[in-house]
Formats: sequence, structure tokens, C-alpha cells
Amino acid sequence: MKNSDESENMFKIGQNFKSQKKISRNSFQAYLFFWTGQLFSILGSNIVSFVIIWTITDLAPRNNTVLSIAAFLAFLPFVIFVPVAGVIADKWNKKSLILIADSLQAFLTLLYIIIFAIGDLQIWHIYVIGFLRGTCAAFHEPVSFSVLSIMVPKDKLSRMNGMNALFTSMVRIIAPVIAGFLMAIMDNVWILSVDIFTFLIALIPILFIVIPDVSKSNVKDELKEESGSNGNDGSFLAHIKEGFHAIRNISGLMTVMLMATLSNFFFQPLNALLPNFIRYEHGGGKEELAYFLVFLQSGMFVGAIIMSLKKKWNHIALVTISGLFLSSIGFIAIGLVPPGNFILLYIIAALFLLLNPIVNGLFQTMIQLMIPPEKMGRVISVLITMSAFASPLGLILAGPAADLLGSISLLYIICGILSGVVLIFTIFRKSVLNLLKEGQRLQDEAMKIKTSE
Repeated sequence: MKNSDESENMFKIGQNFKSQKKISRNSFQAYLFFWTGQLFSILGSNIVSFVIIWTITDLAPRNNTVLSIAAFLAFLPFVIFVPVAGVIADKWNKKSLILIADSLQAFLTLLYIIIFAIGDLQIWHIYVIGFLRGTCAAFHEPVSFSVLSIMVPKDKLSRMNGMNALFTSMVRIIAPVIAGFLMAIMDNVWILSVDIFTFLIALIPILFIVIPDVSKSNVKDELKEESGSNGNDGSFLAHIKEGFHAIRNISGLMTVMLMATLSNFFFQPLNALLPNFIRYEHGGGKEELAYFLVFLQSGMFVGAIIMSLKKKWNHIALVTISGLFLSSIGFIAIGLVPPGNFILLYIIAALFLLLNPIVNGLFQTMIQLMIPPEKMGRVISVLITMSAFASPLGLILAGPAADLLGSISLLYIICGILSGVVLIFTIFRKSVLNLLKEGQRLQDEAMKIKTSE
């Protein structure tokens, strides 16, 4: 039986859900227009990322540390800037923030193009530009997430999250194939120019859509009520504290975030060292790296299709637990593949993250149903920061750890085992299981409201 505090928290969650305003059809259509443009932007960004990570393996052969530092600097802005970005997302014009972030990222790609054209690219250029591009992404992600929550009807959130994962996976399947093909026939200057073109496509919806403003009245009233007379209503610190307070009020959510933090730490070597893993431990080239990424994203693509087509989930807890353990087992399996056996590597890659879009989609839907839209930016920024807090440490340690062990494969096996241990000690806690049950209840309630309409 829940204690009184937990029951009160769950009551507040239900009140938040019921009090959320009905979202108009026009607003949802505008979001779909915006979202379509963002998919083109993601395509361009992923092509740039593929070109750059392969270029690193040319500039610093067999150097795992250089790869891990580059990944570390690209990811570090998420930890540094996301808390501020989430507060800004709730307080400032979301359309302007997205426009600025996308424009700056396109400008940074233009810098890459100029340096490649001059023929003087160095590792430190990649470090600096990677950090700045990561900063743009750190401001973009919380804003985009909050836009989804205020423009998509609540009964469509689960399927929209699934559609988002579906088409994002599709784009990430296509991107390495396009990048690998283009690298074989043309100069990197022209390949990177694709990102400028996709930015211009994404710019069109941003200029024309109207994003509803939910912050000016609701946030001000709630902050006055919650903050009393302490005078900190408008401070960034007050908003960030409010985000933490909202998360702590949801029993089990803090434990989930601890699990996500540790899991992200152990999975970072895959992100940081994959080019060297393919190139030097399996004797592959950029084509094999592209194929691996294609199969990896194909598994996520299938999972996203399932998430987008299925209207209602009857066993959220079981699906979530299964998906998390499948990732750990898949990580171990990748490390056990014999050198040069790319067929087996591709098969495991396809299964590795099969349930990942479903787990993420269900979790995102729970958060969007539990948190009022006017607080979504600051809450999601805190969630992103907490889950990603240990990731930079995992990235920067990945290279030296692989060099110390003398094998990236062995490092993958060890990290897969440790991530599984973390899951065992967190996911079966009573508070976490209750959180999953509450998510099930809110999803069922959302579907009932839709049916009654």
C-alpha cells in the first residue's frame, strides 16, 4: 500500500494530467510541419558526424584517446548547458530559440567546409567545432521536447513519440549510407554542403509555424504560489530547483534517473570507439562502419514502427524491463563477435536496440502525462542532465581504458556486464515498479478520454 506522501504525489500527477488544455487540430498540424523540417536537419547533421568521425581515424590512426576526447567534447555541452536551456525554453520564445540553435549549427558546418577547402584540418579544429555544435544541440533538444508536449494532443503523445523515433531512425539509417557513398565519389567539402541544404529546408517550417505560449500566465501564477515571498520567482536557480522538486514528487523517478545515469556511463565506449572497433579490430572500412550503423538503426526503426502503430500498451513494465536487459545482452554480444565476422556483427546490431524506441517512447509519454506543459522545459532539462551526467566521464575514460585493456571488444564485454548489474539493482525496486504502474494508469486514462470524445 502506498504511503500518504506517495498517494498525494500521484494525486497531483493525476490533477496535472486532467488540467492540461485541449490542443487544437491546427496546432498539431503545425507541429507535423515543423517536425518534418527537423528530420531533414537531423539528416544533414548525421552526415556531418559520419564524415568527421571517419576523418579522425585518418588524422589519428589507432588512437582511441583522440576519438574519446572528441566524443567527450561534443557531449559535454549537454551536461553544462541543458539545465539553462530548459529554463530558457519555458521563459523565452521557443520559435526564436530553435531558429538560433539551428542557424548557429549550420554556420559551424560552414566553418568545417572552409577548413576542408583550405586543406588544413587539424584535430583541435574538430574538438572546438564539435563542442560548439554540441552546445547548439543542448539548447535545441529541451526546446523541441517542450514544443511536442504543448502542440500534440495527449491521446496522440505515445504514437507521436513512436513516429518520432521511427522517422529519426529512418533518417539515421539513410545518413551513413549517403555519407559513405558520397565519400567514395566526391570531396568532403561538397558532402558537408548537404548540411547547409537540409538546414534551409528545415528553416521553412520554423519561419511559418506558430508555437503556443503557455509560459506567461500559468508559470507566473504557479511560481508565486509555490515560492511565496522569497523573491526568487524569476531566477534560473528557482526554475531549476522547481524542476528537481517536480521530479522528486514522482516516486521512483529519481531511481530511474540514477539507473539511466549509470547505464549511460557504461554504454559510452560504444559511441566513442566504434570507428576504431570496426576499422582496427575487425579490419573494416568506412563502408563496414556505415553498414553497422545502418543495421543498428534498422533495429531501432522496427521498434519505432511498433511504437507508432500500437495505440495502447497493456504491459508497460514488462516491455520496459525486457528492453533494458536486451541492450545489456546485446552490448556483450557485440564484444564477443570474432574479428572480421561482419555478418554476425550486423545481425547483433539489428537486435541490439530493437526495443529501445519503445522503452524511450513509453517513458517519454509517462513524463509528458505526469508533468504540466508549462513546466516541461525545466523538468526535461533536469532529466536530460541527470541521465547524461556520467556520460562525459564514460566518454573521456573509454579511450584510455581500451588502450589499457588492449582491446575494445573486451571493454565492450565488461561494460555490458556492469550495465546489466545496475539494472538488476534498480529496476526491481518497489518505487520504480509503482512508477511504471502509474504510467500504465495514465495511459489508460488518456485512451478513455479520447474514446469518450
